[in-house]
Amino acid sequence: MKYLILLFLFTIFLNLSACKDHSGHKNHKGNKEVKTTASKYICPMHPQITSDKPSSCSICGMDLVLSGSEEDDNEETNHYEHKHETNTDMPDSGNTNQPKLKMPNGRATVKMSLDKQQLIGVKFSKVNKMKLFKTVRAPGRIAFDPELYTAQSEYIEALRQWQRIKNSPLKEVKRSTNEMIKSSKIRLKVLGLSSEQINKITQKGNVSESLIVGGEKGDNLIYADVFESDLSDIKPGQLVVVEGSFLGGKKLNGRVVSVDQVINPKTRSGKVRISIEKTTASIRPEAFVNVSISVPLGEHLSVSLESVLDTGRDLLVFVKQGPKNFEPRKIIKLFETDDFMAISSGLSVGEEVVTAANFLIDSESRLKSVIKNASETPEHNH
Repeated sequence: MKYLILLFLFTIFLNLSACKDHSGHKNHKGNKEVKTTASKYICPMHPQITSDKPSSCSICGMDLVLSGSEEDDNEETNHYEHKHETNTDMPDSGNTNQPKLKMPNGRATVKMSLDKQQLIGVKFSKVNKMKLFKTVRAPGRIAFDPELYTAQSEYIEALRQWQRIKNSPLKEVKRSTNEMIKSSKIRLKVLGLSSEQINKITQKGNVSESLIVGGEKGDNLIYADVFESDLSDIKPGQLVVVEGSFLGGKKLNGRVVSVDQVINPKTRSGKVRISIEKTTASIRPEAFVNVSISVPLGEHLSVSLESVLDTGRDLLVFVKQGPKNFEPRKIIKLFETDDFMAISSGLSVGEEVVTAANFLIDSESRLKSVIKNASETPEHNH
């Protein structure tokens, strides 16, 4: 009798367990349905801190905000997000020259209300084709070059000599003078002057004393030492901004007039000659300056550096898709300047990218990706 009672109780226990498991399986789906409608609050700076009611972050003290994934308010929006989050390719941007890139790993499309965007300070900029410039910075000095001054003086004197004897019947005198002019030109080129500069000296017919005494009357030159890696980008005519302690915070404009072809073996740099505008400042030979040379790099598809996030593996931006959705997009860099990045693929002209609060959006994008991957079950696999 005792064994029968134990057997009966054991059978009841098994039935209760089976019922509990079955109801738990039903609640699995039910809980998922509740989860999509229940409010969930997260910390914008620390997405691992969550709560089911308004509160503060235990790490930084910031007020928790509604998760972007909890702000879906209709079936159409849910369908939009599902379509984009499960598609690993970028949507067609309409530019056939831009190849499709995979969506960055560990990221998901973020939906964010307009109020929340305003709260965290989201800002945008458009993707455009623009002319980009690289700034080459180098130390320099006001030229004090007695050797160049002497070489120019000898060249001018040779030209004057030719004017005196050009009608002479003495061929030897003419030949000797021509040789003097030729050798003077070669010496000027060895000292770094371009053919254009030599022609200007020829037309001017005199030599500026600024190479030896400086002054306020103009024709002052700056010798800038530019590293070998940047020399190939420097060309005559490029614009220059000059700064120096003797200028009292002011800046002078200048222009590249010549670039040396000989590299200094000790410093691995070459000399760039820069002509500066006339100024009332006291110009003293050998005074130190800093120069910024503007190098044109052509027209390229570009985005603001503020919009680019470097994950260590990829470069990505968040592209605005409608008023509330932000899609993580991988881009390929060509080069970057002080303010912009030229890209070869990933974006199209006219698209808008996030330039402010993108780190917060990225945190939510990663959080959504983690939640999405953790909640996936075999029945949802396609």
